Amino acid sequence: MKIAIFFDIFDEMGGAEKFAIMVAKKLKADIYTTYVNWNLFKKEMKGIKVKEIGLTFKNHKLLTYSEIAFRFSQLKLKDYDFYIFMRLYCISAARNHHPNLWLCSSPIRAVYDLHDFIYKNLKFWQKPIFKLWCLIYKYFDKKWVKNFDKITANSKNVAKRLKDFYGLDVEVTYHPVEFKKYRYSEPEDYYFAPGRFVKEKRMDLIIRAFKRMSNKKLVIAGDGPEKEILFELAKNSKNIEFVGVVDENKMVELYSKCIATIYMPINEDYGLVPIESMASGKPCIAANEGGPKETIIHGKTGFLIEAKEDEIIKYVNILTKDLAKKMKDDCIERAKEFDIDIFIKKIKKIIRSGK
Repeated sequence: MKIAIFFDIFDEMGGAEKFAIMVAKKLKADIYTTYVNWNLFKKEMKGIKVKEIGLTFKNHKLLTYSEIAFRFSQLKLKDYDFYIFMRLYCISAARNHHPNLWLCSSPIRAVYDLHDFIYKNLKFWQKPIFKLWCLIYKYFDKKWVKNFDKITANSKNVAKRLKDFYGLDVEVTYHPVEFKKYRYSEPEDYYFAPGRFVKEKRMDLIIRAFKRMSNKKLVIAGDGPEKEILFELAKNSKNIEFVGVVDENKMVELYSKCIATIYMPINEDYGLVPIESMASGKPCIAANEGGPKETIIHGKTGFLIEAKEDEIIKYVNILTKDLAKKMKDDCIERAKEFDIDIFIKKIKKIIRSGK
């Protein structure tokens, strides 16, 4: 069976991108996308047939998103037996490609649940442009969603959004990790915070907490538009280290050697960080919001806390090396439930059933 995967753009290495690559390899599927940053993805995408359909506006957010949607809407493939959609804007192609499945990681948050948060953080001249774009996009988005034969959500949290925003009742299929890739090492003296540098990930909150704990080391991996702001915030804090965007081997190493991970996003769709952390035998201190509430077992595989500086400080001090080591086995057993092989069996069953 020939399968095509549609994915918006590969311009940064995040959880969604890793997920798409994993699924493509397991299903021997081809990937259609607008643009690939081959400096980041050349090694990861080895062995996958990737077709770039083109992108002009790579650095202008609303123009980029609009062009992605337009280019996919013009696509009409005929050589595949099944089509899998991931991300947000490529869903404009669903009308022309059946049978299909949307592996939904969330409805577009800028239009729906994070609209007000993003709006408040914009400059005054950006606000009317953003407001108008969201109104127009919402109209098309709701039309495109009606073209799917099957939709699954990556968490109960996202399933609720699909119900709230589209009136849809969908199944939950938790997105996976490649459990066998991760390993446990004796913890070294640092806590680990991987993630994109965007406001909704609240990396600034983690930094402010660790600025008040000079005896606790924090290692941060990632990149994004908030980079300079975060660098300035952490300035002169010798206990905070930025390692930038790291390859898969280095990421696995950083997970394996940390005491625990820190994860504070706003109502995260799902969140692979806690699962990758647990697969490494390391507990996760996470915001008690969204996806992490479904994956972390409080007190056994991590701690679910209020997203406040004082709470982070409290639980970092609670989660010592000794306690983290005691949580190792529970973390690993929990992570096995989210392994890629379990996920692929479920997806193959959906594919075989067609519509």
